[in-house]
Amino acid sequence: MARAIVMPSMGMYTEEGVLTAWLRQAGARVTLGEPVAEITTEKATFEIPAPEEGILHPVAAIGTTLRVEVLMGYILRDGEAPPAGANDGAIAAAKSEAHGSSSIPKQEPPPLGPLRASPVAKRLAAQHKVDLQQVKGTGPGGRIIEADIQAFVSKRENATPLPPAGERVPMAGLRRSLAERLCTTLTTAASTTLTREANADVLVAARQALSQSWGQTPSYDALFIKLFAVALRERPELNAIIENECIIRLKEINVGFAVAAPHGLIVPVIRNADSARLRDITLAVKDLTERALAGRLQPGHFEGGTATISNLGNHGIDAFTPILNGSQSVIFGIGRIAQRPVVRGTALAIGYTCVLSLTFDHRVADGVPAALLLDAVVRRMNDEQFFSSLA
Repeated sequence: MARAIVMPSMGMYTEEGVLTAWLRQAGARVTLGEPVAEITTEKATFEIPAPEEGILHPVAAIGTTLRVEVLMGYILRDGEAPPAGANDGAIAAAKSEAHGSSSIPKQEPPPLGPLRASPVAKRLAAQHKVDLQQVKGTGPGGRIIEADIQAFVSKRENATPLPPAGERVPMAGLRRSLAERLCTTLTTAASTTLTREANADVLVAARQALSQSWGQTPSYDALFIKLFAVALRERPELNAIIENECIIRLKEINVGFAVAAPHGLIVPVIRNADSARLRDITLAVKDLTERALAGRLQPGHFEGGTATISNLGNHGIDAFTPILNGSQSVIFGIGRIAQRPVVRGTALAIGYTCVLSLTFDHRVADGVPAALLLDAVVRRMNDEQFFSSLA
């Protein structure tokens, strides 16, 4: 039976994308998980894997804007005919794009035309009586997005403006998506932030010891993902979301970590981080960071997060207030680890410390459970046996 290839969910980031390439030609035999298509969103380009082994039968044409769950093509068994109604014209377009090769470089999609616009852009254009033929799209494949209409209206209403004091940069793409999501979080969640300075001597020493025994140095992101995940297992009240006026405590502990990619902030996810080995977390953080910086993450890489960490310490920031990530109820902020004056007994000494921040949704839990979660992280930071068990 034919297995459908559909546009996957991109999580909280976007619900549609442009089919920019078929990576295998029509009729090619593909294996399970092999990349067969590329989808470009306002944020990045994603490879779509084959859902099973078989013969590739593309349906959607290159340059088509697809929403989540829209049919892209099929995987057929040997000798199996495509389902009735499959678009054979799109197959020819896919063959032309593939040039008979099993792998092709990414190509820019053809212009989609001035009337290709997002639903929000169309509504805004109608509201302001904007002729879409006069608007240049800056979205994927030249698609008109909301920011394009806003810029057009602003320019029209200020036909003879004074010279601007600086460069005007339309809030579009990922920047706009992030702005909308963060504003939604701030207006819906009862965000509260706790901060605490923590001794980091044991953490720094453990990282050096692991580096010597492994032959590679675990990143601080990997270490704090593990620390935070195990603390959430001890204090699960905040590994939760609110849905239909109910607090849902999530069974999995999947920790996302913020990466400042060239196209904007993105949060890959380490699944089951509480039970995963530190060595595996270290390798996954490195791989996902490289993919994020190159814009090559796949949808599954940032789906399913239940909590998030944000580390600005390597940018020289001592303390900050992180903002909750989407519907999650907790985010853990890490400041710069540095040598500072500390009191040991009755003497003044020099030791490693850092400031940790925990922002949580006060609707889900009160201040004490959040403080105990932060304390669970700090206790393990100073527990040599905990780090020995990770080796």
